[in-house]
Amino acid sequence: MRLVLDALPLQVRSAGIAVYTEGLARGLAAAAPDLAITLFGLPVAPRRAAHDGVWPATVRWHRSLLYPLIMGAPLTQLPRLLPLETTLRGADVFHATNYAAPRTRGTPLVLTVHDLALLRFPELGTPALRRLVQRVGANAAGARRIIADSESTARDLRELVGIDAAKIRVVYPGCDDRFMEPVDASARARVGERYGIAPPYVLHVGTLEPRKNLERLVRAFARARTRHALPHRLVLCGPRGWGSEALQHLLAAPDLADCVGWIGAAAREDLPALYDGAALFVYPSLYEGFGFPPLEAMACGTPVLTANVASLPEVVGDAAVLIDPRDETALADSIGRMLQNADLSSLSEAGRARAKQFTWDRCARETLAVYTEAL
Repeated sequence: MRLVLDALPLQVRSAGIAVYTEGLARGLAAAAPDLAITLFGLPVAPRRAAHDGVWPATVRWHRSLLYPLIMGAPLTQLPRLLPLETTLRGADVFHATNYAAPRTRGTPLVLTVHDLALLRFPELGTPALRRLVQRVGANAAGARRIIADSESTARDLRELVGIDAAKIRVVYPGCDDRFMEPVDASARARVGERYGIAPPYVLHVGTLEPRKNLERLVRAFARARTRHALPHRLVLCGPRGWGSEALQHLLAAPDLADCVGWIGAAAREDLPALYDGAALFVYPSLYEGFGFPPLEAMACGTPVLTANVASLPEVVGDAAVLIDPRDETALADSIGRMLQNADLSSLSEAGRARAKQFTWDRCARETLAVYTEAL
């Protein structure tokens, strides 16, 4: 089988979708050595590389000046002007990993939809991002199969876009093995020094944007810290996103200087040590189609407090504490209660066990089955 993956997420900042695209490509290469995989993208170097900087021998790049004309550019409203076969001929399946799908002259399409948050809550995204998600219906019409990252996203596809359930397959992403490996004290200390943080701290990983609910998290943490005289600091790790001005203003308040710190985006290889060093990982997102950070934190054995909405309960199961993300009082109470609990070992062990259920090998094999159906 000759497979083409949309690899644009590996070339631009796309957070979880980049993790998905790389993890799937590597998983497919390992699970199906006879599969020829082409990563289709712009004529620029990828921002993300394979773990060791080298892709498997069955994976190759096809960087093309025609990429925008074939895939379109929803953020700038550039339409799809050329069919896929203009530059890629002989593909058996094209997998659209990033909402956008090309026009084709017969190449079977598989489309992954990560979430439809901006159809349920338009205020959580920019007009450009809303346009990207609003194309799902048109792209889904031309796809033979649609992969949803979660049952929550599958439900949204049926309810918000009217997709026939017979076309949808739920395939959960995996968790990178690096988060399962023990972190030694020296590595943890080096990473902490690199980012200017030291235990005890509470961690959040994710882009600074309204959907992550960070203003409410900062206020809840400050309340819990004062009420219980906690020594911990809240560490926000992630790039600045759209709509983060109010959060930045909040973080500049003098009374929060010793309480909360933003370290920017961390290198992916540093994340295991950051998770491992945290006393608690808090992720009160208002909506997620999957949510890699809670899964990665659980894999590292860090206790997790997260939201009881959308896909997050599917990801964490009974291995984390769930709260209403809009209830600031409940969020503060849960943070205080968990940080005062001297023994969270059972939650830590449950998280490690839960994370082991999400592997890229399983994701790859289930995705291969979807390709077979599409053919």
